[in-house]
Amino acid sequence: MQDFRDKVAVITGGGSGIGLGIARALAQAGAKLVIADLDEGAAKRAAEALRGLGAESLAVATDVRRSESVEALADRVDRELGGADLLFNNAGVYLGGPMRRATEDDWRFVMDVNLDGVFRVGRTFTKRMLDRGRGGYVVNTASVGGFLSYGPGVAYSASKYAVVAYSEAMRMDLEPDGIGVSTLCPGPIDTNLPASDRIRGAAERAGGFSEALAPLTRGGMKPDQVGPIVLAGIRNRLPYIFTHDDLREAFAARFQTVMDCFDRIGAPPGS
Repeated sequence: MQDFRDKVAVITGGGSGIGLGIARALAQAGAKLVIADLDEGAAKRAAEALRGLGAESLAVATDVRRSESVEALADRVDRELGGADLLFNNAGVYLGGPMRRATEDDWRFVMDVNLDGVFRVGRTFTKRMLDRGRGGYVVNTASVGGFLSYGPGVAYSASKYAVVAYSEAMRMDLEPDGIGVSTLCPGPIDTNLPASDRIRGAAERAGGFSEALAPLTRGGMKPDQVGPIVLAGIRNRLPYIFTHDDLREAFAARFQTVMDCFDRIGAPPGS
């Protein structure tokens, strides 16, 4: 997909952060925008700001943890805009803290949004893309944490590794039908992800806290810098869209460790 003019783009988690940064880039490219967010007020403010940039935009309160909410979003997009051409599967949360303190509630909270939510949204919208037969494009937001795991973010890392695998499988499955798929793997971005605790249930037993991410994201890349990178990645049909070139060495070290382990298959202990 090279030209975004008049294309209908649905962005989950679009009321702020990376989602809004992508929306602004798409607005400048002439796309029609659907801002889906759990925070209805944020979605409406974002849609209004995008209209100020000259873009047709629609705000829809959406909870990716609920299939009926996702279906209602898709129904509205079909009814009012003729269906989605682009899907940005971007809603996400974070919890951090020592792995040994993680609770089942921590795990379920993160997975329900970051992995199950991505699946719910992806399944719903790609089915409709396939039914319409006019192709399309999907960008699933993972993270560099989908390749570089670390103990203090066990549920987050596990969810993002899974999104990478999901996106790779989706890309292979949908490419013959003219639907492209990229995995967005951002590094530190200055967003409100460290405030994810605000949407947790009051009865949940917390072992991890989202504020643990704040030292990493504070002063990070601005979301408006991410949008043009994502659009360039789509135009080039990249399997992975990275934002931070300075992480290249960390990736090289990880994959070298993997290759070294192949070289050591059957090696005597200590060799």
